[in-house]
Amino acid sequence: MLNFDSYFTKKILKNFFSIELSSIEREVALDSVRSKYSPVLRNSIILTLLSLPAIVILDSSIVVNVLIPITMVAGTAWFSVSLSSVKKKFEAFGLELTIDMLESFMASLFLLLAIAFASLNAPLVEPYIAELRENTLLVLVSSMLGTIVVARIILKIFYGAVKYDINDAMLAGQAEIAERFFKKSLSFFHDSAQSLRSGKSVEVANYHIGNSFYELFSYIKTNLKSKGLRNGELEALIGKAADIKSNPSSAQKKIDATSIELIKKFLGYCQNASDLQAKKSMQNIELELKMIENNKAETQNMTDTRFATIFTEIADLVEKNGESLFG
Repeated sequence: MLNFDSYFTKKILKNFFSIELSSIEREVALDSVRSKYSPVLRNSIILTLLSLPAIVILDSSIVVNVLIPITMVAGTAWFSVSLSSVKKKFEAFGLELTIDMLESFMASLFLLLAIAFASLNAPLVEPYIAELRENTLLVLVSSMLGTIVVARIILKIFYGAVKYDINDAMLAGQAEIAERFFKKSLSFFHDSAQSLRSGKSVEVANYHIGNSFYELFSYIKTNLKSKGLRNGELEALIGKAADIKSNPSSAQKKIDATSIELIKKFLGYCQNASDLQAKKSMQNIELELKMIENNKAETQNMTDTRFATIFTEIADLVEKNGESLFG
């Protein structure tokens, strides 16, 4: 079985892999080479070889007339498709989509190259080809192989179009909903941090804290529905956040304890905090939580300052990662 991994990593993407990449970035790139580029190149070469008899023996102008619009459609579709618009849980499906588009585009290019090569060298081989054209069986086999190759390329475009459309349907209205939520959520968390730092009344700060988590967990429950996010647990968390929001004057120790629980649950739902900045934010949140829990003798002002740091980090996490943070 043909393997082109080294060709991509050491030739085509040589300069890319010479850049200092994080372990995650390198793994993503290598996975693309292994699961996408190498298989697509291998399949494109095989399709081109299968089509050679048709290109050489039959009238290649017909194939060219078919391939040119196919190549234009496949190329336009390929350069328009972006995995950034595919939800995290549809990642494997998004890979299928891009493989279909890339294969149809690359195979079309290879076929056009083969046709150009055959046309430019036709005068040299024409005397030998004329005899082959007299063989009815060879002509029949050549036409069948050529038809199969062109049909596969067209089907790949069709499959890619259907997969892109179903993904687009999953995103219908989601971008607007997510944008409204994140603007609202970020405002609440920043307000919470600002209230805690500015010395405003504890009740106001508590209200912002409850409001922040109420909006956050409500959004997770309603819009994400990811694996591992149990509705019963989320309902309970929403209820606790609502209780802080409704009773901001409750005993401060009780509110602090509930806030710590909500923050820990939030961290538990951050399933995809994989980049270095996200990990750093989560580590800082965990450190501040540890200090709040262990330093019982600290003043309430110091505790509030730690909570302010936590809410700033949460706002940064949500702002930079969006809903992908939650799986």
